[in-house]
Order: sequence, then C-alpha cells, then structure tokens
Amino acid sequence: MKKNGFLTVLLVLVLSVTLIGCGSTPAATSKDDPKDTSGEKLVLKLSSTSSRGGALYESGAKFKELVEERSKGMIEVQLFADGQLAKDLDAIDAHKTGAIEMSLPSTCMAQIDPKFGVFDIPFLFKNHAAVQLFSEGDIWKKELKPLFEANGLIGVAMVENGFRHITNNKRPINVPEDLKGIKLRVPQSKLRVAMFQEFGANPITMDFSEVFTALQQGVVDGQENPYVQIEAGKFYEAQKYLSITYHTYTPGYLTASKVWWDGLTQEQRDLIEQACIDAGTWSREYGKESESTLLQKFKDAGMEVNEADLAAFQGEIQPVIDILKKSIDPEFVDRALAEVKRCNDAS
Repeated sequence: MKKNGFLTVLLVLVLSVTLIGCGSTPAATSKDDPKDTSGEKLVLKLSSTSSRGGALYESGAKFKELVEERSKGMIEVQLFADGQLAKDLDAIDAHKTGAIEMSLPSTCMAQIDPKFGVFDIPFLFKNHAAVQLFSEGDIWKKELKPLFEANGLIGVAMVENGFRHITNNKRPINVPEDLKGIKLRVPQSKLRVAMFQEFGANPITMDFSEVFTALQQGVVDGQENPYVQIEAGKFYEAQKYLSITYHTYTPGYLTASKVWWDGLTQEQRDLIEQACIDAGTWSREYGKESESTLLQKFKDAGMEVNEADLAAFQGEIQPVIDILKKSIDPEFVDRALAEVKRCNDAS
C-alpha cells in the first residue's frame, strides 16, 4: 500500500514538471512579434572607403556613437575605414545577402541607378543649408529612397560628402582650358567623366582608397574631392596646387542591407533610422565648419591655392545636363532641378 502511494506521488510530480515545461512560451516566438530579440545584443558592420577625418567616415563615427548610446549598448556598430571591409560596390553586393549590414556609398550609387547621377550636375547646390533642405524634401524621400529598395538596399539617410575642389601637380586651374590634358582621378560616375571630358581633362576612374598611391606614382596628375576627403586621404602631401571650384556637391548615403533590415524589430529599425538622420544633419555642420580650418592647413603644408573663375566653368555645364537627360528620365532631372532651386532660394 505504502509502495503504491509512493509511486502515485512520484508520477504526479513527473507529470506536473512536464506540464509546466510545455506550458511556458518564450517571448521570441510570440505571434505579435516573431522577431523579438530584445534580450540579445545586435552587432552590425558598417563599411566605409573613407579615411578617418573624411566626412563619410566621421558620419559613420557619429552614427556609431548615437546608436550605441541610445540603445544602451544593446546595438554595437563595428566601423571599418579605408575600404578594409569592402570597396563600395563590393559592399553593396554583400548587402544583397546580408553579409555586410551597412555601408556609406557615395557617387558609385549612379552605377546602381542612373538617377543618382543628378548630383553630378555642376554647381547644383548653393550651400550646406540647401543640401539639408533637400535631404528633407520629396525628391529624396519619394523618388530616390525607393531606388535603394528596388536594388535590395535600404537608403536610410543622406550624409555629408561635401563640395568638391580640384588638386593637381601640373598648374593652377582657373578656367576649363587649364584642365586640358590633365590626368584627373574621378569616382566611378559616367556623368563625372563626361563633365571633365567636356572641360578638356583626361578623367580616370578609381576607388578612393587607391588615389594617394596613384598620385605619388604619377598614375594620375590630380583628383577632385571635398576638403575633408583631401585631408583624410592626405592628398595635400602629394599635390602642389589646390583650385577652389565648388564644382560639384556629392552626398553620401547611410545604406543598409534589406535582408538584414527586414530581420530587425521595429524598435531597432526606428532607433537606427533616427540615428542615421541625426548623423546626417550633424555631418553637414561638420563639413561646413571644417572648410576654413582645412584650407589653412593645406596652405601651411605648402599647397598653392587659387580661386577659379566659376563663371567660366558655369558657362560649360549645359552639355553635361543634356548628357544626363539622355541617360535618365528628363522630367526627373527637371523635377530635381526645381527642388534644388527651391532649396537654394530658401537657404
């Protein structure tokens, strides 16, 4: 009798433990949010071809700071400079599988969709304030951002890359004719190539991370970049002349893998998106404030600085716009130009 009673109690205990185990449902499998990973640390890789000090890299550094602070350490951003993780287009390819979570492409986006070539129109923006207004407007939000998603990407925010100027080892550039025959490194953009061919230069495309060595070895005579990129790449150590032209403003883009993005919780997406937007706003102030300091640094390093005849260059831009309109929807170009004019007038 006692034996039977002991077995009965033991059986009840076993069944109770089994039922309790079956009845517990982890939060991660909730039907309301099957991707809830709130208890897990998220680590993301952010690839940049820019060097430390460059506007793109510093935008990424600010993004990292904001994300890690606002997530209280639950999201870690691993930032890679100088193309250490991947070149721009390689990073974009890696986004399609989620192998690299985020990157900071710039001009190369015109190879993903020609509409991004609109930023290569010379003398487009008047100042940084106009760029800020454009980043908040409909052309960016409704026409350019969807192009990222169509290519397996998420274009989260526009960030600073800056107004571009020309450096070289041949001569000061005052008018377009001064560029004749100069081997000039440009980013991988058909319109940028066309623009400098129109000005008489011999444009050569290559990745940013390869430029300093190419300048040292004489593979190219010069290059064109914003001050912050000239400083970050230490081009002032390999170039004699700096010609202030403000000929193009090129933005960068905090870009994410759509595959990876879709796997995040809504809370994570919201936090990352707002950090991207805030880093973009910060980066434009960084670019603006850096200009006078860096210009003096280049002069102190021995560069000869001149202000180009902008009117002479501006008189040559219509053929470049015509080239752009042959490669993409002319109506889109006109809408973008109208939006830029609105931003310039309001800035």
